[in-house]
Amino acid sequence: MHNDNGSALALRSQYRQWESRAARLSLLVDTGRELGALSPAEMGERMLQRACAFCAMDSGLVVRELNGEGQVLASHGAHSNEQRVALLALGDSAATQAQCLPIDKSELQLVIRLPLTTAQGQPFGNVLLASAVRINPPDDEDLESLQLLATLLAAHLDNQRLHGDLLARERTMSELVHRLLSAQEDERRRVAYDLHDGLAQTLAGLHQRLQGFASQCPTLPQTQQQELRTILELAQRCVREGRQAIGGLRPQLLDDFGLLHAIDKEADRLRDAGYRVQWLQRSDARLSANVEITLFRIAQEGINNILKHAGPCSVRVSLDNQAGQAQLRVEDDGQGFEAAPDAPRKGNSGLGLAAMHERASLLGGHLRCSSEPGRGTRLLAQVPSAEVHQP
Repeated sequence: MHNDNGSALALRSQYRQWESRAARLSLLVDTGRELGALSPAEMGERMLQRACAFCAMDSGLVVRELNGEGQVLASHGAHSNEQRVALLALGDSAATQAQCLPIDKSELQLVIRLPLTTAQGQPFGNVLLASAVRINPPDDEDLESLQLLATLLAAHLDNQRLHGDLLARERTMSELVHRLLSAQEDERRRVAYDLHDGLAQTLAGLHQRLQGFASQCPTLPQTQQQELRTILELAQRCVREGRQAIGGLRPQLLDDFGLLHAIDKEADRLRDAGYRVQWLQRSDARLSANVEITLFRIAQEGINNILKHAGPCSVRVSLDNQAGQAQLRVEDDGQGFEAAPDAPRKGNSGLGLAAMHERASLLGGHLRCSSEPGRGTRLLAQVPSAEVHQP
């Protein structure tokens, strides 16, 4: 009989241990499942609810350090002013270990302080669980479970902070890129106009003067006439290259006649190099200045890539504007490349594509690039737009 009683007591003790361990496991698993879908304040409230229920505490605070000051992120239960002041004073501690703190000079009988730390071990706040009635403090295993729960909360809070910092940095970088591209276009426009009104006019005048001088000297010796023809050819080449440089900086066609004509003129570089260019769809609608310059630069970069890398091939171009979306396609059936995200890039070969992506995203659009070795490359840029009615 004595042995039976001993066995029953041992089984009851083991059952209670298993029950306690199951409760601890449930506390961590159930809370972990819920935290990821909640806001920081809701995370703190849910953690306090579960922790207080687990260890029979009646209230709690999550105190987080923001800008060098302790601020209440979440609260559970009712606190008197005295209790709240006492908890906030304990929340300023930079402790790194869970502690049970008996309180003698306030309405609180017991406080459990659970530090919140980053993945690098830097404390950034505390979870404070309080009881206004006298109870036994949790044992070491329960305290360890509560600290694991606080660590879980700290990980979610720190991840959200890092995610917010990353989003803020991305917004800052996007704004900087937008300003950089705008400044670049403004500078290109200024330089193009300066060259057009200055150097280009001077070169054109020089060429005309040389032509007039040559027509007035028909009796020059053969060697001098040949030298004069060479000078005329050099002057004519300077005029032609100057106009090409001005068009590359800021195509006059884009400002005067719109995107369709500017892209078609840019495609002349392909035709001059022996490529067959086919227009699949043409829209001559005038769009906003930002949309036109963005799609023109994307088309220009796509044409540059074809000339550099595609080899002999045919090219298809499409420009459409429907339902408030402007869409540009540039396709070729040339050599292509490995377009997988982890494909190796040599030198600055990926910068042009990255710039095209950034230009489209700054307008709230997107750019897709698909390519395979030996099967050509396809660019699709789509950005929100609205037609601009010309007077």
